[in-house]
Amino acid sequence: MKKNLISVIILALCLVNLVLNCLIVFVCMPSAQKTNNLITDIASVLKLELTGSDTVQIPLEQIATMESADTIMANLPDDAAGGKHYAMLKYIISMDNKADDYAKLSSLLGSSMGLVDDTVRSTISQYSYEQLNSAEGQSKVKKEILRKLQQQFNTETIYGVDFKEFTLQ
Repeated sequence: MKKNLISVIILALCLVNLVLNCLIVFVCMPSAQKTNNLITDIASVLKLELTGSDTVQIPLEQIATMESADTIMANLPDDAAGGKHYAMLKYIISMDNKADDYAKLSSLLGSSMGLVDDTVRSTISQYSYEQLNSAEGQSKVKKEILRKLQQQFNTETIYGVDFKEFTLQ
């Protein structure tokens, strides 16, 4: 008799558990789906802000590059301990080959690479070893070089500067 009573209690508890699980599924799932939709909407808005107007999207077939011929060496400011540092790098300038002034600019850049090298060298020389040793610092330097080159050549055809080789010591 006790075994039957325990079996009935276990069966009743299983049925209560089943009812409560069904209740959780039908009551909590719609709110969980609404929360998921809200998180998805917020993530999509943040992604739009991250890929804002400061990044230029140029199709691959429109990209033309010009690479520095020689490795550039730039002295960096002394650190707090008085240590001497320098940077050695090669850079790549990215241009839009469908831009109106591309032909003129590419021939002008080809003949004035010494001026471009000097702009890159002087810009890098303004940053310390610690600043250049981080990805954020290198990104900041690239943006600064890009801004100076666009200003120097009075063009928006140049849209990117990247480092092919970059060594700090």
